[in-house]
Amino acid sequence: MPQQFYLRFPLLLIGLMLMAFGVVLSIRSDLGTSPISSLPYVYSFIVPLSVGVLTIAMHIVMIILQKLLLGNKFTWTLYLQLPIGIIFGLGIDVLLWLTQNWQADNYIQQLLYCLSSCMITAIGVCMLVKANLVFLAGEGLYQAFALRFNWNFGSCKSYGDMVLVLLAVISSYIGLQYIVGIREGTIISALLVGFLVKQMLPRLAFIQFK
Repeated sequence: MPQQFYLRFPLLLIGLMLMAFGVVLSIRSDLGTSPISSLPYVYSFIVPLSVGVLTIAMHIVMIILQKLLLGNKFTWTLYLQLPIGIIFGLGIDVLLWLTQNWQADNYIQQLLYCLSSCMITAIGVCMLVKANLVFLAGEGLYQAFALRFNWNFGSCKSYGDMVLVLLAVISSYIGLQYIVGIREGTIISALLVGFLVKQMLPRLAFIQFK
């Protein structure tokens, strides 16, 4: 068991719930979801499943893809992405239910929801990084591509997010005949969250585990 697990695991859970809340705020903004949640959100309009359940399903697919990419280098610890993904998905559904009456009445409120989503998501990502236990399957898949093909992780994440958004657009157009969940907020999230994480992490240097 990792050292100071009893401190790191609560930090991980806090980070997951903050990220789930960030997803929910992006949905409530109605300006477009973040790239990683765009595909589950679109399919929640196509199939009778919730965003959280579809997020869990996407995590399962991503873990399988990691297994195929890494082969013998896929260690058992990477399967821990599944329970983390389940917690994340259930957190999204619970928070969507708790905020079902939240509505943005004008564009300014929508933009505030969107920017708050980016800020809260960035804080959640920082908590996961500082906990240093296990990451969500999306980051795990990008890391698997980086290891398998000797690519830069940042480039893998950027291109991976673009692929997810493209799949969401195609799925939405085929399944609904119109585009849902992809708007300016998706671009804002893609650009702003990473920038905020880079700004925040150095300021959290006091959080260190042996």
